Amino acid sequence: MFRPFPLLDGYRAIAAFMVLTTHVAFNTGEIRTPVLGPILGRMDFGVTLFFLLSGFLLYRPWARAAMVAGDGPAVGGYALRRAARILPAYWLMVAFTLLLLPEIQPVRWEAWPVHLGLMHIYVPGFTLEGLTQTWSLATEVAFYILLPLLAWLAGRRGRGNPDASARFQLVILAAAVLVAWVFTVLRVSGALGTSTITGYWLPGFLDWFALGMAAAVIQVRLGMGGAPAWMGAVRQVAQATGWCLLIAAGLAVIAATPIAGPLTFDPASPNSLVIKHLLYGAIAAFMLLPGFLGVGDTREAPMRGSWWAAILASPVVVYLGTISYGVFLWHLVLLRFIQNALGLEVFAGGFWLVWPLVVLASIAVASASWFILEKPVLAWAHRRTPGESGRAPQQPPAPRSPAVP
Repeated sequence: MFRPFPLLDGYRAIAAFMVLTTHVAFNTGEIRTPVLGPILGRMDFGVTLFFLLSGFLLYRPWARAAMVAGDGPAVGGYALRRAARILPAYWLMVAFTLLLLPEIQPVRWEAWPVHLGLMHIYVPGFTLEGLTQTWSLATEVAFYILLPLLAWLAGRRGRGNPDASARFQLVILAAAVLVAWVFTVLRVSGALGTSTITGYWLPGFLDWFALGMAAAVIQVRLGMGGAPAWMGAVRQVAQATGWCLLIAAGLAVIAATPIAGPLTFDPASPNSLVIKHLLYGAIAAFMLLPGFLGVGDTREAPMRGSWWAAILASPVVVYLGTISYGVFLWHLVLLRFIQNALGLEVFAGGFWLVWPLVVLASIAVASASWFILEKPVLAWAHRRTPGESGRAPQQPPAPRSPAVP
């Protein structure tokens, strides 16, 4: 069983509150203010952080299983745990929104199966206020479905030979990146039609997930000793926490300029769409490297002396990361109720009044969701699927020479 990474809950908190902040900034019109507005408007790259985190954490047991010729997670247990993590809390939020949010009443009956089934990124005409952030959840679920197949394909060669297995896994992940960019070129060129929903489909985001998966491959291989020198160099970069964060911040400033396209609903050029996608992937990668590779997977000595680790591993930040899924789910519908209660029209201002209220309301509702619903359901799912973490065989074969195919 893998021990937990001490910093990744903190990253979840950052991602969730970035998404919350960018939505409040957009709904209040704060994104139109000079300097700060564009920065707030680009905090939607919190979604990119979530995608990389999913790729890293979910693929890691399969990466290790291939390198040691062990058993990866059973697909049935994996599916049950993913469903338990995502669906009950999501269904509750969707039902609440469809029943009670005034702006979308009356709701067509078709909206219920489309949204409860996470099909709204495939069926045009079902973008609803209070639920727009869930496009990324539908994309995540598509990745969950594809992941066992990707893991099977990436684990077919070099089993039991850590170096050969790691190389082949990275080749498969490079192919996934190529698929993402072929899809992106087809989409921005208009070859897939003019509908905007294609911009939410999984193929266009496979490169982001693959970045997290590649970090998992490198992290697992480094943990076995005798890793290739280039992997050690990547770890050295990750351990330079300040430089990683400085580079991420510099790229975020670039992303806040017009080079990455408009912040509003104005149409973006194909070039700006591609640039924004590249920048978001790079920002997320540099932000997450210290958490992926700059610290071991124990809680005893997480990057001792690192101010960044101290922040991410602090009790408050860890708690916010624990409830981050609820924050992500509920913040948008709560934002609309708060704006209505204050008599504020959309785009009419009030960011500095609305933002703290949405933060507090989201934390309260997410906490209730965690303790009443999410935590009990997750505990039940893990009782049903114990010990499935990419187990190695009882007597794993000794690693062969890298020269042996």
